[in-house]
Amino acid sequence: MVTSFEERKAALLEQLVTIDGARRGQLSEQYYSRQTADGRTVRQGPYYVWQRYVNGKKCSVRIPPEQIERVEQEIEKGRQVQELLDELWAVLEQTAIEEDHDAKKKPKRSKRRTNARPMPPSS
Repeated sequence: MVTSFEERKAALLEQLVTIDGARRGQLSEQYYSRQTADGRTVRQGPYYVWQRYVNGKKCSVRIPPEQIERVEQEIEKGRQVQELLDELWAVLEQTAIEEDHDAKKKPKRSKRRTNARPMPPSS
């Protein structure tokens, strides 16, 4: 018998398999200011930077302007992957909780004998 947990897990995994070209992180615009020889401040940019954490360290890669649209789409797919993974974790954890609940041992019976004779009163 297939449970709703198993059906939901299979559906989530199927959705994950269909996603290609996903990225984690964010795309940022950077601008630089510099002074010209005559003392004016000139703003240069935007420069596009894809930022993410890899093994706990921030990693940044400059993205050429002609690739911005593709990278934005891949980052959106990355968000979808994360949402599906969060939901998959919830399903897996709920399954584990259900299994723990089903596997609980029955309460032990008392070792006290119910047919024991009463002790004689001591004098």
